[in-house]
Amino acid sequence: MTTPSRHSGHLPHVPRGARRPRPVPEHPGELSDTAEAAVRGYLARRPEAVVVVLGEGLGTGFRRLDNGRLSWLSVLPPADAAARRMLLPDTPRRHTAARPGTGADWPDAVGAAGAAERGVVVAVPGAPGGLPVRAVRELVAVCAARFPGGALVLDALPRWTAAALRAARLHPGVAAVGVRPLGARTAVCALRFAAPPPVPRCR
Repeated sequence: MTTPSRHSGHLPHVPRGARRPRPVPEHPGELSDTAEAAVRGYLARRPEAVVVVLGEGLGTGFRRLDNGRLSWLSVLPPADAAARRMLLPDTPRRHTAARPGTGADWPDAVGAAGAAERGVVVAVPGAPGGLPVRAVRELVAVCAARFPGGALVLDALPRWTAAALRAARLHPGVAAVGVRPLGARTAVCALRFAAPPPVPRCR
């Protein structure tokens, strides 16, 4: 069920398919089908966007979501990033950044992935035990400030965390919040950030 936006516009679309969504992905760091559908919906409107996955590990989402035009950035702690690069070397459109994935510094790596102005969708796979509400709110604030016009997809959040995120609609940089149940105890939360105001043209 989708929470109505406080602004006009559309959330990253989550189409309903015939295949049953994976409540628990097969490998750590993978996104569920529902979360991948939200990312795919954003790419349908911004096909050259940068997809940023925080804590992906050896996830293989790039193979499923690649449209031939996007840029992909996996953000991992340094040791995990080194292991991923050994097994999945960087390519012109797929990169791994050695960053903690928390705080306000990791978005600096997005510019290095190229063309952040073409759109950014940040995806966070489900973490064991779920992310604390405070950490989720901090992530929303960072993404709203750094990626106007972008989106954030949080996978497999505990229901109480997803419920608390509904208050993110009050953030001035958040245009819409949608929550879709995922199994009995978790949910996928998709946020869309307000686009920057148009730059006045000199006459």
